[in-house]
Amino acid sequence: MSIQILVIEDVVQIRENIAELLTLNGYEVRMAEDGAIGIVEAKQWQPDLILCDIMMANLDGYQVLETIRTSPDLAHIPFIFLTAKADMVDLRQGMGLGADDYLTKPFLISDLLNAIDSRLKRSKQQRIDLVPSTTHLRMIRGRDEKGYMLLKTEECVSFFTQKRGYFVWHPRGTFQLDISLDTLVTKLDQKQFFRVNRHTILHRKSVQKYAYWDKGKYCLSVDIGGEPQEVTLAKARFRSFKEWLSI
Repeated sequence: MSIQILVIEDVVQIRENIAELLTLNGYEVRMAEDGAIGIVEAKQWQPDLILCDIMMANLDGYQVLETIRTSPDLAHIPFIFLTAKADMVDLRQGMGLGADDYLTKPFLISDLLNAIDSRLKRSKQQRIDLVPSTTHLRMIRGRDEKGYMLLKTEECVSFFTQKRGYFVWHPRGTFQLDISLDTLVTKLDQKQFFRVNRHTILHRKSVQKYAYWDKGKYCLSVDIGGEPQEVTLAKARFRSFKEWLSI
């Protein structure tokens, strides 16, 4: 089966030229003239890679990428931006949302083909190394005083409640979530995350090598951003935790 590439570009000539070029190089191509149509095509077609312009009507490229990265069925797809804008602010915004690469217009044919080949090879190797399940939530949207940001769940250290809100601690900082822990725990990789109590979900990497009995309570010693903390468990959960930790 040939590799499938979705091209989302609102300029007809550019869109058709890219599609023709990719077809001549053995790729199967579909086109979308704006972001909204591109998302529909991505959901229906499940391409191997997406090429997407940034500046478009209806939905811009950033909005398309955010939708892709927050969809469990699409989040794994390599995503390359095609853009006439190349300043660092745009690069940081795109990479923060989970873009895999950028090509600045006008670009050479060889640059396009090399970028596609590189991202497809990397995606294949990641599937071999990590064997991720597409049923697990791989990206989550959090917000702080600067606005929204998409975070890789594998990088999240802990999820917790605070004053009736839901939060995540990530190396980039603390972000508020729009999803409850009850819903979140059903979407996370159970081999990597453990819900120790009603208020806390921990990533395996946050847990230190020991758990202990202290003053009538079962406690875990955890590391959150370099700060040692203790988390209390019920006796039954403590047993489950030890079983989980040994996996």
